[in-house]
Amino acid sequence: MMKAICTRLLPKLVACGVLAIGFSSTARASCGDNLAAMATAKAVVSSSINKQLAAAPTGEGNNNSSIVGLWHVEFVVGGQTIQEAFQNWNAGGTEVHNPNVDPRAGNICLGTWLRTAGGTYKLAHRVWNYDTNGNFLGTISLSETTHLTNNGNVQTGSFKLDFYDASGSFQMEVSGSVTGQRIQVE
Repeated sequence: MMKAICTRLLPKLVACGVLAIGFSSTARASCGDNLAAMATAKAVVSSSINKQLAAAPTGEGNNNSSIVGLWHVEFVVGGQTIQEAFQNWNAGGTEVHNPNVDPRAGNICLGTWLRTAGGTYKLAHRVWNYDTNGNFLGTISLSETTHLTNNGNVQTGSFKLDFYDASGSFQMEVSGSVTGQRIQVE
């Protein structure tokens, strides 16, 4: 049993180590945690969330033509999931993002969205970025472009994170893919 657990966790921990080395300690992402910490947190809890989602009704009979609702989303860069989050897309065009990061650094973020003429959804999401000591580091701009599939119960698309320092100067960009599964009422 222990060998099986180690065999599954070791590749995830190695990938997290690679991310920790690849991204500097000042590279921070959505809602105030750094990219390596997000990847580490993802590796620790993702199996729990995936079990919950697998046990929930799929809602395959529902045809949801709107993104409004609660979603479990994953952000992937270079094949590695860097963050999981619960996102609530509201009917009024606002979004609440609750990522799997240390809540002491801030784990609730807000955004605004719209549906384009082509049926794609675009999200603009802004983050005040602080470290765990309360020092202001700058801001982060998350942009998502996504569309619905599987009767409106799955979303797929792309994201981009733009990092700015405390003086407003652009530092770096991280981009990747985003996928989400609608969370249904049981």
